[in-house]
Amino acid sequence: MDPVAVLRAARAVRDELDSLMGGASAELRDRLDPLLAEAGSRPPGQLADAIIMLIAQYGPAWNRLSALLNLEHGLVAEQVAPMLADTGPQDHGAAYDGGYDNLPSTGAMSVDWMRPDQAGPAAPQAPSPQAPPTPPAGSRGSSMLDRLTGAFRRRRGDAPAPAPESQWEWEGIPLIEAPTESVSGWGTEVSIGVAPGQGQDGTAAPREPVDLDIQLIAEGFDAPGGWQVRLRVDAASPYPRAVVNLVALAQQEPEVARQIQAICSVRGQVVGFGLRSITLHGSPGRLGREEPPEPVAGTRIRPALVGEPADVTVSIVHGDEPGRLWWTYRSPHFVTPDRAELCDLGMRASEFGRQLTEQGRLSEELGRKVGSRVPRGFWELLNAVAGRVAPRRPSVLFLSQEPHVPWELAVLEHPYDPSLPRYLNCQTVTGRWPLGGRRPELPPPVSARADHVAVVYDEAQAHPLVTEYGATQVSSALGDVLGVLGQRPDIVHLTAGGSAAEALGRDLAGAPFVFLEEPGDAQAFLLAGASGVVEPLWPVGGGLAREFYRRCFTGEPPAEVLRSMRGQAPDSAGAYRFHGHPSLTLRRTPPPSE
Repeated sequence: MDPVAVLRAARAVRDELDSLMGGASAELRDRLDPLLAEAGSRPPGQLADAIIMLIAQYGPAWNRLSALLNLEHGLVAEQVAPMLADTGPQDHGAAYDGGYDNLPSTGAMSVDWMRPDQAGPAAPQAPSPQAPPTPPAGSRGSSMLDRLTGAFRRRRGDAPAPAPESQWEWEGIPLIEAPTESVSGWGTEVSIGVAPGQGQDGTAAPREPVDLDIQLIAEGFDAPGGWQVRLRVDAASPYPRAVVNLVALAQQEPEVARQIQAICSVRGQVVGFGLRSITLHGSPGRLGREEPPEPVAGTRIRPALVGEPADVTVSIVHGDEPGRLWWTYRSPHFVTPDRAELCDLGMRASEFGRQLTEQGRLSEELGRKVGSRVPRGFWELLNAVAGRVAPRRPSVLFLSQEPHVPWELAVLEHPYDPSLPRYLNCQTVTGRWPLGGRRPELPPPVSARADHVAVVYDEAQAHPLVTEYGATQVSSALGDVLGVLGQRPDIVHLTAGGSAAEALGRDLAGAPFVFLEEPGDAQAFLLAGASGVVEPLWPVGGGLAREFYRRCFTGEPPAEVLRSMRGQAPDSAGAYRFHGHPSLTLRRTPPPSE
């Protein structure tokens, strides 16, 4: 592909951000401007890749960039990255900074938490007797992220499964059907549910019935009948749907773009996410420009992969103003509120996170700053869960559209174990995972292979992973890094962060499990297909890896190993953050007996 075409299209997208994303455009603009400023001083191909990887995280901006490249420049997806050609569906980005201004207040959420078996009847549902139609396949081919992921799968020899047939495992994609326009004060009927996944004909059914909870979050709307429905997925209704009535609230702007987002869960575990856009007008006179709706962006729903959920799962999505975030909760132990709870950082999430970590050290002052922004409802739910699962430590999974704020470092006012530091990731077993687009998929994996280890290490002597576990050692030279990735390693351990970033910018599609000894871009590895990533928030030096792998290779989950090590050495181990499911384990084949 011509990098100049990418830069030209990206500049056009930048000029249109306000109309594409409204008040949520500031964060993408702040991230895109420095890249555009590097034109002429950075290799064009590498710069184009970086721009594509950034814009692909923001649904409306990605859709516009794709349209510009395909329609105005005559470029098709095969020209974007011919070495990574794939046949997967187009990724529509979906990490859009949608928000929820004017939602009714959730208050302090002071409720008596109920167990699921104590809950009242589920919200009414209206399943359609016919399966909803499959969204039309995109004509623009695979996205860059899909191609990167596909290339990694081919390197590992894990080709995507063939198109499912009716007797195979059921899966679906989130269904959100709504008009593309509405008016303040008007009611809007929104059909939500499940549509057949790619390659399915709508006749597949789950092996066992599944109760699927779908929770809506919608900026600028009220939901008089509630924000959540429960749908029964079974042989009689394999792709059910229900209708939720939303009312558009008053707004100051004559026209504003909004998002309707759906969080899908099974037995307290989030298994899918979808969103679509809708334009709100201040008066009916502005109606009449309705266009065909874009396909729903998000992750597919695969209940067959549902395992043991975290004790508390938090979904965090952007609000319509910088620094506004909305939290929703899931737990297998209690019925949780169906309405999102506001978290206001008072500044952009990226700036808030930078201020916390720029000092390069852990302190209770830092932890209190984080904890003061955590919504009260989270603490109430966590305390209730901790009491129910005691003496076991509760597990917490953050599914977040923002990667910047270290929520794991929040200080507990009343720690569950006074002998440990009061940080959340010392008192509980924590993990985090990106939320928003087709990648990474949900739920996070709970198992990863660990037989072939590759370590990037520039010293002359052998790294301990080589002598103790037979790892393959290479230098941080880009060619060596790319070469070892071609050997399909199960674990990639990087002692030098620079080569990791450069490899990602070139041709890396992911790795099963990644350990970074220097601060890096963990989210980029996860978007590319990694099953988990360990990274420090600031430079702390080495020394952690040897004990970490020793314990992980005996069956302890990485999240629990890190939690334990933070209690023993908070100044060093406390800087390391874990991205992955709290229950993820690394499977290592035992050596043959002598």
